[in-house]
Amino acid sequence: MAYLFPRLLPKAASELRDEYLNRSVEYLRERAGLSHPAMFYAATGGIRLPQQRLAALREAVLTCAVERGYPTKPGRRQAAGFDIEVATILARDSGIIPAEAVAGDLWACLSLVVLPDVAAWRFQDFHRDRVLGTDVTRHVFGRLWWRAHLLYEEEGGREDLYASLSVFGEAAFDQIYARRTSIGGSPHLVRAIVRVWQGLDVPSDMERALLRDFLKRVLRLNAFMSFDSLPPEVLDQELEVLFRESFAATAGTPVAA
Repeated sequence: MAYLFPRLLPKAASELRDEYLNRSVEYLRERAGLSHPAMFYAATGGIRLPQQRLAALREAVLTCAVERGYPTKPGRRQAAGFDIEVATILARDSGIIPAEAVAGDLWACLSLVVLPDVAAWRFQDFHRDRVLGTDVTRHVFGRLWWRAHLLYEEEGGREDLYASLSVFGEAAFDQIYARRTSIGGSPHLVRAIVRVWQGLDVPSDMERALLRDFLKRVLRLNAFMSFDSLPPEVLDQELEVLFRESFAATAGTPVAA
């Protein structure tokens, strides 16, 4: 069932963000809630999310943080584990649909009303992009929903999604989603990229340059090939060829399978 999630008016979001700057996680936990005078819902498209489901979402995300040391600042491994776990929750259990997920004010409501303490725990600087939803691909929770949405397959299990989410870091996903009108807008293509990347032995110091070159090649090929119409095995073969061309251009030697 498609639910309408609560949203937060931009002016109120900015005021809350300013108020919460430099506040402790413990302070923000006391301010967390399920309602706010500036909350609103889209006029059409579904049923308003029941408050008990919003409360359950907060509890699930908070539990993920607590398991990784909340309220103490997380280390890199803890933060990465939190991101993967919450991405899975948002994709599988939240009920957020793509038409809602593009709304920055939805994510602002989650990070500033429902989960301000967790948002501050994950990103201590409370940067505008992380909490206001001005750039969904950088939002503390919005970026996780979009990653999982691109990788989640109904026939796959929880572990399949976990494995896929761990292949690329945030910077790599930023490169993919920045091309959302061509590459990042196709879950079929993104899943294939992840599958093929997993099968390659890529030196860590080459990953960023290799991915950048590869995505340029995909964009060029996209001009006359419909990736979404290709069966997975055929698409994988096409992408493997492009990856090897990119590796040869970047390193001067073929990549090992």
